[in-house]
Amino acid sequence: MPVRPHRLFPVRSFWFGLWLYDPYWSAPGIPDQASFAAAPPPSSDPRPTGGLQLDVEPRRAQVYVDGWFVGLVDEFSGYYHHLDLPAGPHRIDLVASDHDPLSIDVVVSPGRTVTYRGFLNRY
Repeated sequence: MPVRPHRLFPVRSFWFGLWLYDPYWSAPGIPDQASFAAAPPPSSDPRPTGGLQLDVEPRRAQVYVDGWFVGLVDEFSGYYHHLDLPAGPHRIDLVASDHDPLSIDVVVSPGRTVTYRGFLNRY
């Protein structure tokens, strides 16, 4: 059986606020050893890399790349601060308390830095 990496989904709850849900948590049965294997973080991929610069408000928003937490928006904003990613398509999830989550799909080109500008809506 092929092993798929875990994917986190932002969920808003009346009692708990905003939290990240992994469908793996509610999988019935006892998993075998093979199901514990997960994809490595994006930085350990041998493909050529490119960059993603984030100009997003609020700057304290958490950044997830393909379901992996990589840091805060503030760490990847500015001319010399960008997120190095393997070339190819990636899903970026931005999550902050008191804001609606934002998910974007980006394609990173080798040797180039892409800038995403936007903001998270307050709810």
